[in-house]
Amino acid sequence: MLNVRIYNTMSGKAEEFSPQEGKKIRMYVCGITPYDKSHLGHARTIVSFDIIRRYFLFQGYTVTYVQNVTDIDDKIIKRAHERKMQPLELSKKYALESEKEFAALGVMEPDSSPKVSDCMPEIAALISRIERNGFAYKTESGVYFNVLKFAKYGSLSGQSPEGIKAGARIEVDEKKKNPQDFALWKFGEEPGATYGSPWGRGRPGWHIECSAMSTSRLGETLDIHGGARDLIFPHHENEIAQSEAATGKPFVRLWMHTGFLTVNGEKMAKSLGNFITIEEGLKKFSQQSIRMLFSLSHYRSPIDFSGSAIQAAGNSLATLHSAISSAKTYSSKALGDGTLLSSAKEAEKEFILRMDDDFDTPNAMAALFSLAKRISGACSEGSASEKEAGEAAAVLEKLLSVFNLAPESGRSRPGLSGNEIHSRIAKRNEARKNKDFAASDAIRKELADEGILLEDRKDGTTLWKRK
Repeated sequence: MLNVRIYNTMSGKAEEFSPQEGKKIRMYVCGITPYDKSHLGHARTIVSFDIIRRYFLFQGYTVTYVQNVTDIDDKIIKRAHERKMQPLELSKKYALESEKEFAALGVMEPDSSPKVSDCMPEIAALISRIERNGFAYKTESGVYFNVLKFAKYGSLSGQSPEGIKAGARIEVDEKKKNPQDFALWKFGEEPGATYGSPWGRGRPGWHIECSAMSTSRLGETLDIHGGARDLIFPHHENEIAQSEAATGKPFVRLWMHTGFLTVNGEKMAKSLGNFITIEEGLKKFSQQSIRMLFSLSHYRSPIDFSGSAIQAAGNSLATLHSAISSAKTYSSKALGDGTLLSSAKEAEKEFILRMDDDFDTPNAMAALFSLAKRISGACSEGSASEKEAGEAAAVLEKLLSVFNLAPESGRSRPGLSGNEIHSRIAKRNEARKNKDFAASDAIRKELADEGILLEDRKDGTTLWKRK
């Protein structure tokens, strides 16, 4: 069984995690609100949970992973007015772009990706349950959740209902019973974003959508609910209140939140104008360099973004890939003494130990760097057998795949894989051995055109890295 401890935002400490149903994990992560292009701050959260999901799968667990799209929202409506577009036309455009960009970042597709616009029956049904249980009331502007009736309100964020003031995305309405109360349904006619309901025409409030979409797909109690830390309040706090008011059951067993991607210490955000879109990031940097930057920091820690930080991350990953390349092109008659295989087993043990400790990716990576150093050293010295080198490299590649950072998973261009790179290097080494320098130079140029830089040594070319 999984022996992982995960930091639970609700309790403020690491807890032993076990799914409610055997080896099946029900996981929901708040997705994007597509009123504009997604940026690398969004990518940080999505990639972090992609790594967590991949580790669960690596450990033999089944993960049902749901990530929503908030395609109806006040920001979307405002931007649609500015662009003279229908709200759903605008959100569909940016949602499709983001979906392609997350795929380009090597993120696995969600098992389900519900949109608010497709879930009105589920949303209305959940509001009706909340109302029947006495937690909702109607005003001239909409249907509201009565916060003071929910005794546990504030348990996630650590705030008391009395101390919470109306603001930001908490709707202000003089007819509300309490300033803290939030909208479940907003009345009004907004072309392209208005729906019928038992209470009148309008659209859902911001928070109710996630409760409806998550519970309708994963059941009334989720194993894990995740998102960026700025969603703790009010969004996730309100999700707990409305979900548990409706069902009477615990909504989430374990809450996980990612740290911010920052620029000069400030959160990367559209409102601050300091963001870099994923599209721009992928033009400047490789998919794997971006993923490596995120992997080198703990998911709960902030990461300060800079071009030099991504470049350094890419260079670090090249060191790991070079060790694998060295082993795959290594030729030796040495018998080996088992030392390298022992190092590989220890590295895997350390990797799992670190990942089991709240997904400590920086120290898990440290174990991989240690193994890579031993592989490169053994190949350079000729002390390991070919079989030992190959098996040790296979362990390194397997563990890198948990981050989707193995050589095979990164392609400088579609169609160029790690195996193809190794094949071309082998042909070039043969050409150099036969003093066919024209062929050797031609292969070097072909690889350079594909973004692959070679590092020659006296015994041939075994090291390479991506530009």
